[in-house]
Amino acid sequence: MYTQFSVANIISRRIYTVLLGLVCLPVLLCLPVNKRTRLTSYMYRCWSQTSTKPLWLSRLDCGTQRR
Repeated sequence: MYTQFSVANIISRRIYTVLLGLVCLPVLLCLPVNKRTRLTSYMYRCWSQTSTKPLWLSRLDCGTQRR
């Protein structure tokens, strides 16, 4: 039902996230906390996504498998 991303796709998403963080760092320091949090949350979702499955659902599945 959900497709896994290729390793190349995951690496390119992570490179994009690092570059976005470096470019936005000066701007992030000047933004209010709520906007800074929104942008870092977006970057975290880009970094963590490994399939087309929603991130919250994959985290929920991982949490139930650990028990």
